[in-house]
Amino acid sequence: MSLLAPLLLLGLLGLAAPLVAHLRGREEPRKIAFAALRFVRPGDEVVTMRRHLRDRLLLGLRLAALALLALALARPVSSGRARVAVLGEPHDAILLVDGSLSMSLKTDRVRALDGAADAAAAVVDALPPGSRVGLVTSDPSGPRLELSADLGLAREAIGEWLAGGVPRAGAWPLDSGLPVAAALLRADGGGRRRAVYAIGDPTARGLGSLPETAGPDVPVLPVPALGSFDALPPVPEHMSLDSVGWEPARDLDPRAVRVWGVVRRHAPGPVEADNLRRVAVAMQLGGEEVARADVMVPRGGEARVEFTHTLIGDGPSPAALALVELADDPLPGDEVRHFWLAGEDELDIVLVNGDPSEMRAHDEVFFLATALAAAPGRRLRVHGLAPDQLEARLREPRPLAGVDVVVLANVRAPAPDAAAALTRRVEEGLGLLVTVGERVEAAAYNDRLGELLPLRLREALVVGTAPGRTENRTEGLAPANLAHPALRGLGDDLGLLGARTRRLFLLEPDAARAVDVALSFTSGAPALITRTHGRGRVALLTTSVDRDWSDLPLRPGFVPLVERLVAYLDVSQQGAAGAVLRVGEPRILPGDRPATVITPGGERLAAVPDGHGEAVFKDTWVPGHYTVERGDDEPPLRFAVQVDPAESDTTPHAVAGPRIEGDEVLAAARYPRWRPLVLLVALILLIESALRWRLTTRREQARAR
Repeated sequence: MSLLAPLLLLGLLGLAAPLVAHLRGREEPRKIAFAALRFVRPGDEVVTMRRHLRDRLLLGLRLAALALLALALARPVSSGRARVAVLGEPHDAILLVDGSLSMSLKTDRVRALDGAADAAAAVVDALPPGSRVGLVTSDPSGPRLELSADLGLAREAIGEWLAGGVPRAGAWPLDSGLPVAAALLRADGGGRRRAVYAIGDPTARGLGSLPETAGPDVPVLPVPALGSFDALPPVPEHMSLDSVGWEPARDLDPRAVRVWGVVRRHAPGPVEADNLRRVAVAMQLGGEEVARADVMVPRGGEARVEFTHTLIGDGPSPAALALVELADDPLPGDEVRHFWLAGEDELDIVLVNGDPSEMRAHDEVFFLATALAAAPGRRLRVHGLAPDQLEARLREPRPLAGVDVVVLANVRAPAPDAAAALTRRVEEGLGLLVTVGERVEAAAYNDRLGELLPLRLREALVVGTAPGRTENRTEGLAPANLAHPALRGLGDDLGLLGARTRRLFLLEPDAARAVDVALSFTSGAPALITRTHGRGRVALLTTSVDRDWSDLPLRPGFVPLVERLVAYLDVSQQGAAGAVLRVGEPRILPGDRPATVITPGGERLAAVPDGHGEAVFKDTWVPGHYTVERGDDEPPLRFAVQVDPAESDTTPHAVAGPRIEGDEVLAAARYPRWRPLVLLVALILLIESALRWRLTTRREQARAR
């Protein structure tokens, strides 16, 4: 047992205060009534000082409370086995602390983030004299400290951070903070040894996400938030609501909807089908519970629950599914999912097939239609048109009325008047996706739709025929630009890196056009490029969407790519399920006028558009329902924010212990013992108050007699 602040034991000198107060207490004079007072001479009242202790039990309680409070302020800790090894010579160290939602998990009533704070303190105390320490968190808004020889600054910053109500509901893998940590070490290097001490939970997104190094001669040393690698505490079982969805149930009623959710029971080990736990799930509309159902969930597995509800009012309603009657779940925050619910919520998509074929693999829209049918989430109404039918609808008084997105799949350029009508519809808010092929002529498209395209077309190229590239007969895809608005929230390579393309269209560079590249080929040529035109959006895929030019439609990432791209092109997003974001994911708000976003807490925040005709709303840290007001003449936008289900996965991941070359120092694990003392002080003060009230009441009754 040791004390982190031994000087605070001087507070024990305050024990003399209650003792002196009891001894110097004054006896109030007691008045005695006489039958006759005329023979008694008036005199001053005599007050005597108490010569012996009274109310000894009350005094003992007060002394015990003061003594325990002074001991708690000295912060006693007990040391366990070594938690981590640190470099044995003075060096520059960066503490990288996991600040994601999974750090809220409580093991034996100790939160992982509180354990991380204790682990950071143990590392700081074990650093050799002359070392410097900095601080980074995976939470982008968390504290960030430059390297400093004052080792106490990191402890203070972490303490203030914890006092601010972290962790938030965000999902940040621990390795996302490594670039910042490496930059701090590079910015202040002076030939000293350097290291990153990463503190988090042993999960795939925590310590399991870390590489062995953060740069040349910069080892990444993992530190478990609780326990040590030799003795990790068992992961407690907890429940989460992983996903929700809904669809119209017109077979029951024109206004009926069918709502479903997936409940997961997280526990280490394989699924135990015979080990079932009953969980209550409630459906809420407008903040009020409208239905409840029980579901039996196997240990380590999942179960589906379903509700059927008939909507009464018009317009979307804020809805949620929530796990209820959970007694002290170890990981709070993932038991509810919000969404908007409406009887009608369909996205109207028109697929224009420029090269139909009886062979499915070579039909322009077969893979696209299949992907749209398989896409989860929002309901889609997909119908096809021939090129001449499209031109006919573009010549109507209200061209393409009710259509949200149009896909031109290897379609010859429309006639000039139809192309002009299509351009006007995009300016009004229509989404347009153009995919190329044999029937696309660069000159005709540039002449009739050049103003609309993200970049003008140059020529179709067979891979391997360009100068200097004859050795390659196919072109692969580079890693996706996950910062693109259409791909935000997705991860890794989307399952597209293995795609091979045999032919593609080259584009004419134009620095005057503001374009965003979502996908590129390994040669650097754009594969999927987007641009805002008026109030609408246009996307251009520079290869075919069938098997003629590429095997892109066969890749597992094709379905989520199509789903996200179509949602991005639908700029109106009037429907109830128009947008569901992860916590912290920005929301793109189209329009050139300021908008007001109403948060789940009722706060009204301004969203100001940039020079590209859209505003980026980033304050989506609170799960719940959001409403965007855009003026009296435009209907409001709605979107919901949900926690990332990946943060609920607390499955232990095999993590190798730290590897240190040269001398090392062991930092012992410290277990705080002052928290029970604070609770004991509170209990003693409660007993003291009750006893003092009882004694005072008795004395008053005695005086009255």
